[in-house]
Amino acid sequence: MLYPWQEPVWQNWQQLLRQGRLHHAILLVAPGGSGREALAKQLAKTVLCQQSETEPCGLCHGCQLFAAGTHPDFHAVAPVQAGKQIGVDAIRQCNRWATETSQLAGQRVIMIDPADHMGESAANALLKTLEEPPSGCQFILLAHSLDRLLPTITSRCNQWRLPTPDESQTQRWVEQQLMQSVKREAIRLNSGSPLATVAFIEQGQDIRYGKLLAAFSEFAKPPHLGLYEVAGLCTAEGSISLKWLSYFLVDCIKLQQGAGSHLIHCESVGLVQAVAGQLSPAVLLRQVHQVNALQRQLETHPGLNEELLIVNWLTGFMPA
Repeated sequence: MLYPWQEPVWQNWQQLLRQGRLHHAILLVAPGGSGREALAKQLAKTVLCQQSETEPCGLCHGCQLFAAGTHPDFHAVAPVQAGKQIGVDAIRQCNRWATETSQLAGQRVIMIDPADHMGESAANALLKTLEEPPSGCQFILLAHSLDRLLPTITSRCNQWRLPTPDESQTQRWVEQQLMQSVKREAIRLNSGSPLATVAFIEQGQDIRYGKLLAAFSEFAKPPHLGLYEVAGLCTAEGSISLKWLSYFLVDCIKLQQGAGSHLIHCESVGLVQAVAGQLSPAVLLRQVHQVNALQRQLETHPGLNEELLIVNWLTGFMPA
């Protein structure tokens, strides 16, 4: 299933397929929560379809095998563990698949997701195959951004960027999926991503975030009561809660600097105003830098005492 915001890219790919001009290595750059895997698999299924050049027929043997997840000529490569790198051994296996004969006498497709999580050795191992592509092998690389990809990889791929729908379009789509009204700030908290916003609400994160925001705004007032309540809410939610508080504190800084029309918390302006009025610009700036560093630390080293570190950060809002 394709999503509405993917149609322009898909139509371009269909035209290239129709003309026999689809590049052997497609690089799709898209944020998480954009449904990029669905678009990539639509392309893979089309390339492997035995009846149609521009749209999977859904009826042929290839389409049926793909739907069952057992197509012998489709290979998906991902990190062994979420957030980890794709190792060089996995890419060497890709190179072997690329040179093998198709088991269904058609094309082979290799999808790497996320390609920007390849280590340098893995990327270099892939490079030669992209430079001298075997006949009948289609590579599809997915990435969050180009920042972590070697220029030598990106230069050998045909790059496509999946546009994020505008806020109004996202709000309409999310509301249609959930059959309820959705706050703009829920969309902004999820960087405008439709699928991430749906998950945010379906998993009840919007409710827990509201509780965290209320508890933090009370803690920000002298005499700064409720420190352990805020720390407990953060610990229960995980490091994403620190990202939420970072967004909130940045909004406080924006309000102090007169940029109140660009807030993420457009429906919680009262809470932003209350906290911005209690904390100095110096404290806010320092705490934003520290909470961003803390979030990275907890994501990189998951065995740390999370609650203790969060309590230590929260004490930075209290007078010495």
